[in-house]
Amino acid sequence: MSNAAPELTLDVSSALPFDETNRLAASVHLPDLAAGPPKAALVCWPGGSYARAYWDMHIPGHPGYSFADHMTARGFMVLAADPLGVGASGKPAEGDLVNLETMGAASASFVEQVRVLLAKGVPELGSMPLPEIPCVGVGHSLGACLTVATQALHRCYDAVALLGFTHGLKEVSVAAVGAVSADPGADAELRRQTAVDQARAFFGDTWDDVYGRAPREPNHSWLHRPDVPAAVVAADDAEAVRWPRQSYVDALLVGYSAGLAARLDCSVFLGFGDHDVPPVPHDDVGFYTDSRDVTLYVLPDAAHCHNFAATRTQLWDRIGRWASGLTTA
Repeated sequence: MSNAAPELTLDVSSALPFDETNRLAASVHLPDLAAGPPKAALVCWPGGSYARAYWDMHIPGHPGYSFADHMTARGFMVLAADPLGVGASGKPAEGDLVNLETMGAASASFVEQVRVLLAKGVPELGSMPLPEIPCVGVGHSLGACLTVATQALHRCYDAVALLGFTHGLKEVSVAAVGAVSADPGADAELRRQTAVDQARAFFGDTWDDVYGRAPREPNHSWLHRPDVPAAVVAADDAEAVRWPRQSYVDALLVGYSAGLAARLDCSVFLGFGDHDVPPVPHDDVGFYTDSRDVTLYVLPDAAHCHNFAATRTQLWDRIGRWASGLTTA
């Protein structure tokens, strides 16, 4: 559950291949602008089965789980957004065309419009004209994969922070549901079918809904460390939402996201928990071959959902130090 924050809703229809209006919705979290302009605008995308509440959790009796509060207190603007097909954002009727490509196009349109609004200085973003602050894409898990696709195809960010998503072999991330990964050398049809089978295993009974709800409880063991309070896990589970199934297929398709990662030439921050999906987080650095600036941080005592780890603020502060050094040049 999250506190009410000002809403920003932008029409992204012109970037999409659908004969309908689609908008993306985001919550705007502003720092104290009287103290000066924000250090950066962090455009934050949640992972699969999550909506933007992941970035702004307020749990009775358990304070300190809001990334947005933490970062605005340190001088950053946070835009916590729902991707296309998720939460309060548009859900195209042709749901199986809502994949990482179309979701990325929608995200890029949103970011480009945010840049225009920042330059103008509109009330929704604090009224102060802010043409020079960096726009940083921040994504967790499937949201990180979406951020990679968005930047590779549209180059709308000055830098990206990618949390908890690996481009390596996919059997690790679906171990909880017993799926088997395809050989990267297998033919395209087999790799695609294997990705579909893995995604179907995640969604279970809701696969046929196109916008499906992946159950959380079977995956608690890799989402959270044992020390995460039960009330926090329950509050997290209560925020679960539906996601377009084809985004999972793309993310699980061996080789697809790795090819996109190799096209990123901006600064890249990689964050993982030390009990996260990839057994060796350091291996992921090698996928970003076009970037001259790749930072890796491994958060201690953390599983996949870093924002609920007891050590979460260590990651948040590390992202803040990294983002403080960025420029728009």
